[in-house]
Amino acid sequence: MQLVHLTDLHFGCEDKHALAAAAKYIADLKPDAVIITGDVSKDGLAVELDNACAWMRDLAAPVMMTPGNHDVPYYEMWGRLAYPWTRFRNASHGIQTQAWHTQLFSIVPVNTARAWQFRFNWAQGEISRGQTAIAAAELQKAQPGALRILITHHPLAWPNDAPIKGITRGGERGLEKLIDAGAELFLSGHLHFASARLVGTRALSVVSGTLSQRVRHEPCAFTVIRRPLEDTIEAEVIYIVQGVCETASIRQFRLNAPLEPGAPAVVHAQA
Repeated sequence: MQLVHLTDLHFGCEDKHALAAAAKYIADLKPDAVIITGDVSKDGLAVELDNACAWMRDLAAPVMMTPGNHDVPYYEMWGRLAYPWTRFRNASHGIQTQAWHTQLFSIVPVNTARAWQFRFNWAQGEISRGQTAIAAAELQKAQPGALRILITHHPLAWPNDAPIKGITRGGERGLEKLIDAGAELFLSGHLHFASARLVGTRALSVVSGTLSQRVRHEPCAFTVIRRPLEDTIEAEVIYIVQGVCETASIRQFRLNAPLEPGAPAVVHAQA
């Protein structure tokens, strides 16, 4: 099984060379699915969302996505209040946006973006108790042996070394509940920063970089996810440098590894 995780395309300030390189990589790899975790537009304009989704439909693999905070009418207060997701829904026809179950994987999306919030930075994420319960129930539909994946735009728990600081409301609680419900892999974006880390011993959290001009401390990037063994997930970070895809790192993480001194959870790393 191979999955390509893209995020933060930000059409409107997209990096056209990075998009072309990613599309070619996907055409050559022929992954089982492409997963896109939000912020596909810059300002939530219809033309940006339409162009982003047209690009996705041309990819040589089935696509699943969930929205981000930039996919609402970003600078239109009335639009954010009255029709926050209408443009996103209209643009996304033909693209998977609901839970997707196969023999290889179950992908459950949760929309952590909000059109507005009672806090200064409304662009940060939130997962409610209701969303957590619905996602947990959906994970129970996974076929035996399928990799159980939860996708959000905002990380439920932000990495300590993230280039921007913030918090997803309800994230830590939701993360624990969803792992208890069987989630093994969490995919997210928002940070424009590649990261992969174990959450306890039972799940892996992966954040991918951006394919836009809004880079932070690293070039445009995406992640390839593989499952070489039932208890092992491999994350390969791909940098795009001058329009060329290059492997930046490959790490394999063992889930449910015993917490014994010297027992490695990262079973293989290559940079």
